[in-house]
Amino acid sequence: MAPRNDITPDRSSDPATPAAVDHGRLRICMMVTYDMASPGGGVKQHALHLAASLRRLGDEVTLVGPSSVPTDEPDVHSFSGVVNIPANGSDNFLGLFVSPRAIATFFREHSFDVIHIHEPLQPALSYWSVWLTRKIAHVATFHAFAEAEGFVLRWARKVWGLMMFPWIQRAIAVSEPAARYARDAWHRELTIIPNGVPTGIFTPPAPAPLPPPAKGTADDSAPVKLLFVGRIGDIRKGARFLFEAYAALIARKLPVTLDVIGELGQAEPPPELPGLTYHGAVGFDQLTAMYRACDVFVAPSTGQESFGIVLLEAMASGKPVVCSDIEGYRQVATTEGSTLVTPSNAKALEDGIAQVVQTDAETRRRHGEINRRHAEQFDYDRLAERVRHEYRLAIAARAPAAAQPILPAGSER
Repeated sequence: MAPRNDITPDRSSDPATPAAVDHGRLRICMMVTYDMASPGGGVKQHALHLAASLRRLGDEVTLVGPSSVPTDEPDVHSFSGVVNIPANGSDNFLGLFVSPRAIATFFREHSFDVIHIHEPLQPALSYWSVWLTRKIAHVATFHAFAEAEGFVLRWARKVWGLMMFPWIQRAIAVSEPAARYARDAWHRELTIIPNGVPTGIFTPPAPAPLPPPAKGTADDSAPVKLLFVGRIGDIRKGARFLFEAYAALIARKLPVTLDVIGELGQAEPPPELPGLTYHGAVGFDQLTAMYRACDVFVAPSTGQESFGIVLLEAMASGKPVVCSDIEGYRQVATTEGSTLVTPSNAKALEDGIAQVVQTDAETRRRHGEINRRHAEQFDYDRLAERVRHEYRLAIAARAPAAAQPILPAGSER
């Protein structure tokens, strides 16, 4: 069945269920299957921002997931058992050894109307959580996308889905590529609700009057500040192509600088080039400030991206973008404000950046405004209503079962 990506919920016809009637407050378990202590991570950020928007709607949201570092944050519950499984040249921290007993204890002590699992095919927290709470409504969101995968992994995803999916009532995919990838294991209705961006946090810089140019100089003599955000060691992010392209831009004596944000993982530090500054992993406030401070955002990913969250962040910050012409990024890029280039091609990336750098500052500003207006359509406060509609449908499908966990034989209540 084709996914639906045009939901406009008619709240007057919502099924009447004990939890959804009168659109009252929902008790939501927002589950992340990746290490919550690791900085960055699109899935984790998605869950955090969605939870914040749902709370603004009046819902009670508890964020749950594996964590390599204990947390005492309110409305957050973490499980130990995280292990690093390196992949694609980058660290990949997963909750493979989360204790089923700890999960059972958590759900025995908490009551939820719906459990929302991000990346349900990521073991093992998702499996135990679904199995131990089969009387509760479940919604799954699929984020992942792979253009190709081996037989063993594909077989494992299918088997994992056969064990879990009978107990999941509704499913969401963040993009058409993610939906296509999910359909290999999920064979029921699938709703596309994209990733979002908190447009109240990622904002353009305040407009400032431009000083008159000094006599004998051009209006655009200041260097154009490029920005890259992503894991350096993850080969999918394409950092090496950016470094090669940037070196060529410097050789061409174009006025550019490059700020690089992200964990190294298993990679070497960026090369020492004029104007290149490596900041490592940064805090959220510094990240948003650096988006505002840059002139052009560059995303040279090689593929395997279901959606361009970093593109949305840059666009919400009012910046033009240069990005790889890959399916996940085409879901987000605008016609005027985005320059798409051949992936895994340093020369194409160099030329794309040069094209934007050599335009005047006013054109770049105008393209940034176009991108900002586009990004506003993806604000999490808008998307939260659509996700909440899926919650109500899941609760209605699960009724009239009580929202109480099914515990292993011999467990105390």
